[in-house]
Amino acid sequence: MMFVAAIAFSFVSCGSMSNVASSDTVAKTAGTSCGSSLVNLYKSYKAAGNKVNMNDASVLTNAIALSTSISGLKQNGKDSNYRKSYIAGMLLGGAGILTETKAANIYDNLVTSTNALSNINTSSSESTLTGAANALTTILGLF
Repeated sequence: MMFVAAIAFSFVSCGSMSNVASSDTVAKTAGTSCGSSLVNLYKSYKAAGNKVNMNDASVLTNAIALSTSISGLKQNGKDSNYRKSYIAGMLLGGAGILTETKAANIYDNLVTSTNALSNINTSSSESTLTGAANALTTILGLF
């Protein structure tokens, strides 16, 4: 009986471990996309005199990509393993511009800004884009 219980526990443990590993991979992939989008947005932000111009097609495209990459933060943003993997991905996508400290601060700001940055698309209302631009200005100022 104990042998059967031990085998059942090992299957449950392996299943749980694969879910965690899968979650970490998803977080790292999303973080990589996020880091890349942020670097592109930062370059546009600096070129525009530290302003976010949501009427610029490149800025809007990168904001949409960022919006997609942060979708998991609403549900997983407070999970420490997810955070660690997501930040590791941000550093990969950040092309050497993001440091670990900056990425951690930006991550925390992304978590608190998910409502303003979620669901951005080409048909977003002016108020949605203004809210997103304000959130991005704060986040890009952390670079």
